[in-house]
Amino acid sequence: MQFESFSNELFLGIFEYLTTSHIYHAFHDVNTRFNGLILEYFRTCNINLRSISKFDFNIISQHYLMATIDRITSLCLSDDDDSPGQIDLFFSYGFLLSQFINLQSLFLCNIRSEQMMDKTMLDLPYLSNLTYLTFEECYFPGQNNQDKAISYVNSIWNIPKLVSCTFKVQYKYQKSHHFVNKYRRDNSLYILPTVTSSTLKCLSFIGLEQCDIMMDQLFIHTPSLRRLLINKCVSITRNPSTMILSMTTLILIFSQQQQSRFFTGLLQNMPNLLHLKVKADQMYGLLIAQQWEQIIHDYIPKLKRLQFKIGFNLHDWQSQKEQVNGILAGYRSPFWLVERHWFVQCDWNSDRENACLYTLPYAFDNFQFSSPIVSQSTIPYDNNSRSYDCVHNLMYKPRLYYLSSPPHIQFFNIQHLSIEFPVTAHFWSIIPKLDHLISLDVLSNDHDEICQQQLQDLLDRAPRLTSIRISWKTLTSPLMQLFNSQNLSVYQLELLCYGKSLNNEQCIALNSIIPGIH
Repeated sequence: MQFESFSNELFLGIFEYLTTSHIYHAFHDVNTRFNGLILEYFRTCNINLRSISKFDFNIISQHYLMATIDRITSLCLSDDDDSPGQIDLFFSYGFLLSQFINLQSLFLCNIRSEQMMDKTMLDLPYLSNLTYLTFEECYFPGQNNQDKAISYVNSIWNIPKLVSCTFKVQYKYQKSHHFVNKYRRDNSLYILPTVTSSTLKCLSFIGLEQCDIMMDQLFIHTPSLRRLLINKCVSITRNPSTMILSMTTLILIFSQQQQSRFFTGLLQNMPNLLHLKVKADQMYGLLIAQQWEQIIHDYIPKLKRLQFKIGFNLHDWQSQKEQVNGILAGYRSPFWLVERHWFVQCDWNSDRENACLYTLPYAFDNFQFSSPIVSQSTIPYDNNSRSYDCVHNLMYKPRLYYLSSPPHIQFFNIQHLSIEFPVTAHFWSIIPKLDHLISLDVLSNDHDEICQQQLQDLLDRAPRLTSIRISWKTLTSPLMQLFNSQNLSVYQLELLCYGKSLNNEQCIALNSIIPGIH
C-alpha cells in the first residue's frame, strides 16, 4: 500500500500526533491534496507556534493563518529564546486576537513587552468563545502600578466564556541541579479584580514569587470558582472573610514564608471542598495524623481526596526509625486505613536529618535523588510500583553516594531528567524506560569512556528526546560522536559551564555536529 493511498481521515488522525512545525515540514507543498489537508486540519486543531523558526512562521502565517483565522480553536504564540520577536511579527502582519472569533484556547509565552501586552489585553474581552487562557512568563504590572494591574485583571475577568486561567513562570533551568538560573525573569502580579466573572471556575498561580493576591476581592468577583492552585506565591493578602461554597478543589504549594495560619484560614471558609493537595516544608503540625483528622472534621467534612507532601527534619536525640514509627503510628488508625483508605509513606536518609512524608500514590510531578533513601509506609502490600506515575521531572545526582532505594520506587513517565554521571545500576532499576523523555540536563566532572558510554546508552533509550543541555569537563571527540546517532531527533543543544575557552580543534568538532541539530 502506498503512503498517498491513505484516506484523508487517516492523515488528519496522524496530524494529531505531530507538532505544527512537523506537519508543515513534512507535508507542505508535497501536492495540492496535502496543502488542502493542512488547511483543513489547521481550522480545527491546536496551532502551536512555539519554538518555530521565523521563516516557518512567515509561511504558516501567510498560507494558513490568513485562510483559517475565523475557524481556529486553539493558538499558542511565543516570544521565547527559540522564537524571538514572534509577537511583533504576528501583529505586524495585521493580525488581531479579536479576529480569531472561534478561539477556545490561547497560550501566550514570554511576552515581555508592556506595549504588546497592552495591545493583547485590549483584545481579550472580544474573544467571545475563549474558555482556556494561559500566560507563561508574560509581563504583568505589579502593585506599584495598581491602576494598570487592575485593568489587566479586569480585561481577563471580562472574557465572556472564560472557564480557566493560568499565570505561570517557568524558569529556564528550574529543573536542573547543576545550572544556575541565569535566565530567571522575576515577574510581579497583582490580583485585585473589580469586575465579576460568572464563568471563571479554575485559577492557577504557578511560580510567581512576587504575587499579591487580594483573596477577599478574588472570591467576591469570582463566584463560580471551583479550583484554585497557588504555587509559591508569597503574598496572600487577607484570607476570605465569607464562605466560599463553590470551591471543591484547592492546591497549595507553600514557600517558607507562608505559615499554617493562612492554610487553616482558607479551609475554614471552604465547607464543600472535595479535593485538597498540599506541599510544604517545616509545617510540623501537618505531620500529625490527628491534626489532619481535626481539620477535616471541623472545616472540610465532605473531603474525598487528600494528597500532601511535607518536608521536615529529624532530631538527633532519638533514632530516626523511632521518630518515623511515631509519626506513622497515627496514620494507622481506622480513620486512615478503614474509613478513608488513605496511605502515607516516609522517606529519609540515614546519613542526614532531612525527611519527607507524603500520601500514596505520590501526587507531585517532581522527585529528587541525591542520597540513599530509606522508606516506611502504612500501605499493607508491597507491590506499589506504579505509585510514582505522576512524576515527570526527576533530578538524579549521586555525587559521593552509592544511591539506593526501596524496589517499589520506579518512574515510568519521566519527561525531564537532570542527571550527573557516572551512575550505577540503581539508576536503571528506578527508570525501566525513557519512552517519554523530551529534555535532558547532563553534568559530568569526568570525561572517561564509562561516562560517555552511559550517556550513549541513555540517548539510545530516549526516542522522543528533543532538548539536551550538557556540561562536560572536557569537550572530546568521543563526546561529539554521541550526537551522530540517526535515532536522535534533537532540535536544541546547549553546551554550558566549561569555565574556559574552546581550542581550535574543539570548535571544529562542535561545528561538525551543528547540522545534525534539527
